Amino acid sequence: MNCSLCDGLQHTRVADTDSKSGATLDVFLCASCGLIQQLPLPSEEDLKQYYAKDYRIDYKQTRYPKSKHVFRSAHLASQRLDFLLGYGIKPTTLLDIGAGSGEFVTMAARAGFRAEGIEPNLGYSEYARTQYGVPVITGDLDTAQGSHDVVSLFHVLEHLRSPCDVFRRLHQLVSPGGRLFVEVPWILSGSVSPTNRYFKAHLYYFDVETLAAAASRHFEVVAVETRGNLRVLLEPRKTPGPLRLPPPGYAVSALDRLSRNGWFHYITSGGGWLKPAAKIARLVREGRIRGYSGERILAMFDAPSRHGRALANS
Repeated sequence: MNCSLCDGLQHTRVADTDSKSGATLDVFLCASCGLIQQLPLPSEEDLKQYYAKDYRIDYKQTRYPKSKHVFRSAHLASQRLDFLLGYGIKPTTLLDIGAGSGEFVTMAARAGFRAEGIEPNLGYSEYARTQYGVPVITGDLDTAQGSHDVVSLFHVLEHLRSPCDVFRRLHQLVSPGGRLFVEVPWILSGSVSPTNRYFKAHLYYFDVETLAAAASRHFEVVAVETRGNLRVLLEPRKTPGPLRLPPPGYAVSALDRLSRNGWFHYITSGGGWLKPAAKIARLVREGRIRGYSGERILAMFDAPSRHGRALANS
């Protein structure tokens, strides 16, 4: 079983249980480069079928998003839009791959972007089109066409079978001088519970070093943000270059840091002791908007009131 990044054969097991179901899940850290991944990987055809039909039901028990899901998505979309604009990205053409129920595409369009999206799930892509009237087609990365000034993938990369191939394909979609915006769960975050870290739907678990390495043939890292999740802004290389693996010793340091991200670290410096109160506050917030339409929820996040942001952070 070879590492998908460096082709290495030596691995250290870091997990054996799916945090959601409790089923067996084999997750390993490559001893050569430090990439963390499932082994063996599911087939490409199995993945396509799963994300088209079963993923949303499996993880959210619904074919179409509920108001609480839309509210969470809108809150994240507003943060992601701020991240883009904060790095001087001007409203131009934007393609969101894995667009979900369409909140980011819609908010980007309202901010002036010529935004469109692609979403593999039938119910969620239909919701985006009917609720917001935005161009979110049902499909996957292979469906994407054209050249775009901004391409975004939020919590998509970790689900795809070959990260290096994904970045090669993305390089074909990002305009010269454009930007690629990737967000993934950050495997070395101390704010994640030790029992809520590994899932069968996540084929890979990235840190800054391993994500940059997977992208290195085709992209250069422009900006990084680690606040729970890992957000990375990248620019395309003019021509593909050599693969740049993490530095020697990275795998050992990553394994050491993972081992130190246990319960004590999570509860203290990771802020775990605050999570029960935060969960209660979230339930109260989401109770206030139960039954709201997607359009009504998004209106709460529109300028100038930003009421939705205030509610999300209250």
